[in-house]
Amino acid sequence: MADALPVVIGIDGGATHSFGVAVDLNGNALAAAKAGSLNFFGTSLQEARRSLTQLVRTLETSLPLGNQVLQTVIGSAALFSEATPREKDLLCRGITSLESTRLVSDVMTAYHAASLGKPGVLIIGGTGSSFLARNEHGEYAQVGAWGHLLGDEGSAYWIGRECIRAAISTSESTGPATCILDIVLRWFDVKVLTDIVRIIYQPKYSKDRFAALAGYVATHADPGDPVWFDICQRAGQELARQALAAARLVNIQIRPVPVWLNGSVVRCNNVVRESLFRAMSAELAVAHQPMRLAPLLGATALALSNALVEVDGNMVDHLAQSYSQINPDAADPAALPSPTPGKSAP
Repeated sequence: MADALPVVIGIDGGATHSFGVAVDLNGNALAAAKAGSLNFFGTSLQEARRSLTQLVRTLETSLPLGNQVLQTVIGSAALFSEATPREKDLLCRGITSLESTRLVSDVMTAYHAASLGKPGVLIIGGTGSSFLARNEHGEYAQVGAWGHLLGDEGSAYWIGRECIRAAISTSESTGPATCILDIVLRWFDVKVLTDIVRIIYQPKYSKDRFAALAGYVATHADPGDPVWFDICQRAGQELARQALAAARLVNIQIRPVPVWLNGSVVRCNNVVRESLFRAMSAELAVAHQPMRLAPLLGATALALSNALVEVDGNMVDHLAQSYSQINPDAADPAALPSPTPGKSAP
């Protein structure tokens, strides 16, 4: 009988979709999978377990017979840090080996993807917003990730909501005129702004739709519209405020502080990004650094490290290249443009 093939599994369990990949100990990606949310607070525990089961079973059936899963690392949007034993038991029992599984915040796996464990600050500005800082002693501090009802300042959700508020102010003559009003009317396909109320307050109208509105406004707004420019400026300032708070909580000493960016807003909206760096630089010397890996591969790199595999620069490059071969649609984490002026498009 052939020897068992040792593999590790990395899972990025987002609020909407989850992705998994299995790799061997040389960093060769062998199988990939996609399923629903692993956020067992945003959805039911039963639904999260169903998504995790689908991911793991899809990976297992795609692997050669006789594989041996040495380590599994799961990043979940439901967590702020490492899961408690009870949280891991509730989500993972009967699906993965509890002894060889780490369940952590998806912000932590994204941070590892960005920095490979080095000190700095990760800013995630996508549908929501969250921040993680690590100092030279390995101490972490997370800020944000409270969700759209309690936080998410500077996110695409926040931008979409601010656009609707700006449209309301224009329609009621309580604020300046802006092209955003017409854009919002087109987005909701209504003639009168008050008609959006019955749409927005439907039980199934999700925060993702607000985030999508932000992208639609960015695509159609006049870049010189002062109201739209102000929203983007304030989004950057909100992101900077929280990122600086995270850096202060762990008292990072290195200068300049490395800053990594992930998420649609900070990746694509030049005005937000420039505002963010301007606000941070006013208080702290910072330097933008490219993400080393996509968040999913951050979980995978952690799993390899837990399996006592050295994850050096060559392994990182090979891991990214190998994964892109089995998943050509994988985003390039290094494709983030530098913070320069220009038309914004979250």
